[in-house]
Amino acid sequence: MGIHVVSVADEDWADSEIRGPALAALPGELERRGLGRLPERPAALPGTAAARAAGRGPGLLGRLGLRRRPAARGGPADRFREQADRPYGAFEALCRAQPDGSRLYDALLDWELLVPVDFTGVLELAVPAEPGGGGARVRSAHRAAEAARRLAAVLELPDCVPCDGGPLALTGWFAGGAAGRAAAAHPGPWQEAPDAAYYTALYLGAAEHSLRRGRVIAYG
Repeated sequence: MGIHVVSVADEDWADSEIRGPALAALPGELERRGLGRLPERPAALPGTAAARAAGRGPGLLGRLGLRRRPAARGGPADRFREQADRPYGAFEALCRAQPDGSRLYDALLDWELLVPVDFTGVLELAVPAEPGGGGARVRSAHRAAEAARRLAAVLELPDCVPCDGGPLALTGWFAGGAAGRAAAAHPGPWQEAPDAAYYTALYLGAAEHSLRRGRVIAYG
């Protein structure tokens, strides 16, 4: 199965063994630091017009008039899940090669929980994000989206690379023939560093999903 980057489901907030303690501590820590509250998650029921409209939302980049990637048909709009089982070396090197590489690296990789709240730096909770870990490190999805957009521009990542097209859409895209066809049609730096391109799209999709759906992102 490997490690995944996932959106936290509603039932996880009541889980007392895995993410429950960190999720319980998170709202109070945000308010204590004057960062406000986590946004309310959309309440549209599956199959309703509102739910379908939410699934067709333009995402953060579309609202800014920048690139938008297609969503896979049938992917649940309120779930994000992609595998994080590729080597990280090329992606880490790409982050650090930028003029503010340490900031980009931290925004994208130095967290256990990514939240749809706008702040700089890192919050460290007094409880772990999973059993046996240290205090959960929390960062802003706004900062992660900003960093991932920067890397997408450097790699010239084409619009056909799915960022938030439903669970495992990106994983399947790179594992199948779609990536090869896209490389032939849209040559660029991204095809020379497929692992870096994969993680750029993954974290961009995760951050966009967090902001659009009001979800916390975690590893699972």
